[in-house]
Amino acid sequence: MNHSLRKDMLPALATLGLLVGLQACSQPARYAWEEREELATTTDAVLCYGASHHRNPFLWTKERFAPYVSYVDPQGQEHWLFDGFYFLESQDVARPDKKAYSFMTGVLRDEGVSAGKEQWQELIDYYFAEGNCVDALEEAVKEAETRLGKAPTKRRVIMMIPDPIIHHHYIDTTTTTRYWGDIDGRQLDFNRNEDRFEACKWYIDGIRAKFAEGNYEHIDLAGFYWLRETIAQPKDTAYSYYLTRSDILLPLLADYLHSLNYTFNWIPYHDARGIPEWRKFGFDQVYMQLNCYWRPEIGVDNACEMITRNGTSIEFEFEATILADKPESDVYRARFREYMEAAKRHGIYGAHPLAYYQGSNALYDLSVSENPLDQDLYHEFCQFVLDNPVRAQQAPGKQ
Repeated sequence: MNHSLRKDMLPALATLGLLVGLQACSQPARYAWEEREELATTTDAVLCYGASHHRNPFLWTKERFAPYVSYVDPQGQEHWLFDGFYFLESQDVARPDKKAYSFMTGVLRDEGVSAGKEQWQELIDYYFAEGNCVDALEEAVKEAETRLGKAPTKRRVIMMIPDPIIHHHYIDTTTTTRYWGDIDGRQLDFNRNEDRFEACKWYIDGIRAKFAEGNYEHIDLAGFYWLRETIAQPKDTAYSYYLTRSDILLPLLADYLHSLNYTFNWIPYHDARGIPEWRKFGFDQVYMQLNCYWRPEIGVDNACEMITRNGTSIEFEFEATILADKPESDVYRARFREYMEAAKRHGIYGAHPLAYYQGSNALYDLSVSENPLDQDLYHEFCQFVLDNPVRAQQAPGKQ
């Protein structure tokens, strides 16, 4: 992939030159799993939100992971289900200390502040806590292998990268840009793009080090995920370029991750800024949110045509409102089924890897529900995942 400078980035030329030089000077040694011959991709990846204290349940235990790792069909046969697991969080609210922190611009507009180094470290600690998230996924896959035999590929972990928000309160440009913390005794200033890059590298390297400590046998650290769902650029006069300047940062993060053999992934909202130009930012896989689950006026066919035009894939969406005991759940079930039908109709199903947003816990709730409507949808959806033709194309063996 070509990450050379482009004309629309010429205003940032001096900054980019400094960053590229900084990056070249600080290339870390690779861990053993990073010596892979090709990038570790996924075919069907599920988003696992966790770390904010408002999440219920708060922890991702191996029991919670079980119906995401494998699926038992109505005939009693067990199958491997998702091969990719995104760990991500947008904010941390309802904390015991009553504070609120945002991990990306666009959330906590009226309260809270941008997460700093201490909160980024809390994210790492949460995701690698014993019996939670990464550790729990390792145990869930290990237990499934006692029944199913060795998985066709290690289950792949993709970790979020927090948005290095420029201002202490992202929307208020009068707030300080020197809030995040220090690296090696030097206080970072997020008005400097090289400092934002250094903070992201610090976080990425912290994730890598924790993964190395785990000595995991059944899961693989495969890539990283850019959390911010839109990419404003200098040509944009509307909201947020002056708040983010991500177009300067992303190609350098992509180069850094690619030098370590990681994928760089993005899941923008419907028609977000940056989607048509996603390749120039260095992303390997982009899944566009349809958003029709909540905004049917968008039109599923229109959204799929946009996906086809831009060469991205789909992030499927559902949440607890799909459960039969929720108001208007029949409406949401119909919308989700329309997603699956449209993906096939537009040739996206079978042509691209897929990603799935399920709120905090909706798929687990479907799996344990005794309501026949929930069980029907659960089996229908899991079969949709199992039948994804990309699985046979990309993964060795039978899923």
